[in-house]
Amino acid sequence: MLRQVIAFTLLSQGCVTASTKEFKESRVIERIANKSETPAWADGSIAMAEESSDVIFVSQVSMGANSRTEACLKAAELDGRSSMARYIKEHISTSGQVNERDAASDPGYEALTAFLSQSKLSGVKTTQRYWEKVEQSDESGERVLKLRCVAKLAINKAELQRQLREATTANGGNAQIRASLLNAQSSFFEGLAHENDQGAR
Repeated sequence: MLRQVIAFTLLSQGCVTASTKEFKESRVIERIANKSETPAWADGSIAMAEESSDVIFVSQVSMGANSRTEACLKAAELDGRSSMARYIKEHISTSGQVNERDAASDPGYEALTAFLSQSKLSGVKTTQRYWEKVEQSDESGERVLKLRCVAKLAINKAELQRQLREATTANGGNAQIRASLLNAQSSFFEGLAHENDQGAR
């Protein structure tokens, strides 16, 4: 009986020790070009926004600290191109202005979603790139080093609007659904402008 009590006590103490791993705050230990701080555009607070006459999208990826920085930055750029189109598609589809069930077989809806799903946006360019090495806690509480890479991509707003409009209207379809899709696109761009206004205050 005494052995059982001792074993249970040791097991309980082991559980307590295992469950009290310390998760420390992440710490940047190195930045591109020896910068002293993370640029505001790369701090993770921005996904998509308006910037002057462009719409910008910020993409980030993390790799092991020993990864090549150029490969990591390239991965952030490539991910950004597909993620930008996916972001637009999701926001238009979930705007509440388009009933996906009714629109699913409509030529205009199919063309627009295919256009965005296949990342066919043209004129997207990378305007800024940034990397930093970060010491952080993993899921077990152990400290690990990660390479975090961020890319800012931009496309002219008027050009993006034109491409979305053409993808929607080129194949005809139900006029009401087409109007709803165009309204959803307008609301999407208005939302970006509104967020910019809020951020400027």
